[in-house]
Amino acid sequence: MPFRFVRWTAVFLLAAACAASPTTSIAASETSHANAQPPNIIIILTDDLGWGDISLNGSPLIKTPNIDRIGQEGIQLTDFYAGSNVCSPSRAALLTGRYPIRSGMQHVIFPHSQDGLPTDEITISEILRDAGYRTGMIGKWHLGHTDEFWPTNHGFDWFYGVAYSNDMAPFDLYEGKQIIQSPADQSQLSLSYAKAAKAFINEADGQPFFLYFAETFPHIPLFVSDDRSGKSEAGLYGDVVETLDAGIGILLDALDEAGVADNTLIVFTSDNGPWFEGSAGDFRGRKGETHEGGFRVPFLARWPGRIPAGTVSHEMAMNIDLLPTAAAISGAHLPDDRVIDGKNLTGLLTSGAPTPHDLLFFFDGNDIVAARDKRFRLVLNTFYRTMSVPFEYFGSALLFDLEKDPQESFSFMREYPEDADRLKAAVQTLRKEVAGNVKEATSHLPPTDGTPIGPQLND
Repeated sequence: MPFRFVRWTAVFLLAAACAASPTTSIAASETSHANAQPPNIIIILTDDLGWGDISLNGSPLIKTPNIDRIGQEGIQLTDFYAGSNVCSPSRAALLTGRYPIRSGMQHVIFPHSQDGLPTDEITISEILRDAGYRTGMIGKWHLGHTDEFWPTNHGFDWFYGVAYSNDMAPFDLYEGKQIIQSPADQSQLSLSYAKAAKAFINEADGQPFFLYFAETFPHIPLFVSDDRSGKSEAGLYGDVVETLDAGIGILLDALDEAGVADNTLIVFTSDNGPWFEGSAGDFRGRKGETHEGGFRVPFLARWPGRIPAGTVSHEMAMNIDLLPTAAAISGAHLPDDRVIDGKNLTGLLTSGAPTPHDLLFFFDGNDIVAARDKRFRLVLNTFYRTMSVPFEYFGSALLFDLEKDPQESFSFMREYPEDADRLKAAVQTLRKEVAGNVKEATSHLPPTDGTPIGPQLND
């Protein structure tokens, strides 16, 4: 598989936030990190994997030893959230460090959609490429499928993957802008991604790299190779997740074999909660819903020598935090001409610092449907059957105490009215701030007016 990248030679300082452990002197730390190469960064994003779908989070029927290894050798965040309860917005949030409404990516992209992540948005890949990183993306993009919106126009030197979700058509496998398999063989897709990741890592040649590894699964429809069928205790869904885990094992082995594991930050998470199968753990709700189960996702991170092994943190964070964190640890320039909602998590990850967030907001399309602080989660909207239920307009918003009731079973509006009012006021402030970004969602039904379907790319 050919990889052609510009060779960069600059070496960049690590950010001061990445201070050494308390047992190391400040002077020695400064000398060591000033002379060190910036760390490689890998973000693994699964599709529709629930909080409870990995064995480290208590899955009784699915075994994920390779995924678990990332957390066991690093940190597990129990209160980590996707930037949205559905796909495209969550991916936009992760890559830009911004709530998806700020980039106009608050709705899902379809094969007939003509929009995508705007070119004036600044992504993790762009800031790291500008800082001398080789950048690659593997897997599901789902942020636009014309030249303007393609991954290689958003800071990725190389792309190997698919345009959108695997329930959409045409579903082809690309390298760059070239179709290399039509349709993509989904029974082999996780293995193909893993092999591509291994090849990308082997091409490092001493240059720091950023790899965004966006798995297609366990989004439905589910596929698995014959040799892995029936291996799990959780049906086809379990087979798919365990196959995905095996692919991550290939990636981890590739880091070891290339001798770069000790200087690589690797992050594992999911784009939203589980859909029709899978487990949200003990949390209420699923993909597309406004409760915890729609947003709370697994988060594991490993960075040998910097993140203490076996750490568990209950501090809240969100995927919008990955961009500022990547900027901090790489010495990259964080954009200062726009609002960045994410915060630098380096202290939380490496030294047990508290969350840098006072509040987190949860979007469903154009609407802020929930907000939380360290203790309380205010839910303003939910769904019943086919109806949206706007609690706040009935004067009955729900306030959940996540310390005593993380399942969001009982509202404490009566007991804590001041906390509810404080969260409501914060919601209103942000609503006013982003009111000009409201846009209509594209219908999921394909048009009959001749609108092009699927990627439209020039060579």
